[in-house]
Amino acid sequence: MQIEGRNPVLEALRAGTQLNKIFLEKGIKFDQKISEISKRAKKKKIRVEFVPKARLNKRSKTQVHQGVIATGLSTNTAALSTLIKDKQAFLIYIREALYEHNIGAIIRTAECIGATGIILPPKISISPQIRRASMGASEHISIVNNSLFQTIKQVHDAGIQIIGIERSENSTGLYKANLDKPILLIIGGEDRPLSKQILERCDQIVEIPMKGKVNSLNMSVAAAVVMYEVFRQHKN
Repeated sequence: MQIEGRNPVLEALRAGTQLNKIFLEKGIKFDQKISEISKRAKKKKIRVEFVPKARLNKRSKTQVHQGVIATGLSTNTAALSTLIKDKQAFLIYIREALYEHNIGAIIRTAECIGATGIILPPKISISPQIRRASMGASEHISIVNNSLFQTIKQVHDAGIQIIGIERSENSTGLYKANLDKPILLIIGGEDRPLSKQILERCDQIVEIPMKGKVNSLNMSVAAAVVMYEVFRQHKN
C-alpha cells in the first residue's frame, strides 16, 4: 500500500493505519502538517527517511506527492457480514468507474456524512490515486470488495433497503423518497445507466431533479447529492 500527499498521510497516521515507512523530501519545510506527521511517526516508531525530490517523483503513482509518501498495510478492510449488522446501516456500492478520482471523491463524501462503509467490485482496489483523491477519507471508512448481486442478496436478507440512482419510468423524485431507513445505495458508472437486472432488484429508484439542458451529473456529484439527502433524513 502506498499513500501520497500531506493530508492522506496525516489522516492515515491519525486513523492508525499500519505504516512501515514515510519518505519526506529533503529540505521540506516543517509546517503544521509536516510537523504533525513527523511527531506522530516518531511516537509510533515509524521510520522516516529524507530523500531527494527526484526519488519521490520516481516512486510516485499520482505525481502529486507534495513531498510526502508513506508505505504500509491497509487496515480498514471489513467483511460485509459485519457492516450489515449496523441498525442504521448506510452502505454505498460503487458499481463501476472509469476515473479513479470519482471513486476517491465518493469515498470522501461517504466518510464525511458518517456512512457505514463503501463496497467495491472485486476488480477495483484502493490505489494510490484513489487514496489521494479521497484526501485521507479512505483510511477512516470501512471498505469491502464484493460482487454486486451477492451484495444485493446479503443486504436484502438483512432487511436493508436497496436504492438505485437512475432516471426511469419507476423512479421517485429524490426529495419525495423515504430514505430514513437502513439502505444500500447503488451508484452506476460514468457512461452507463444501471441495468434492468439491477433496477429490478431495487426496492426504490430515486431520480435527482434537474432543470437544465444537460440531463446528467458527474457520478461523484450525483452520489453526493443523494448521500446528503440520506444524511438529512437520518439526522431528522
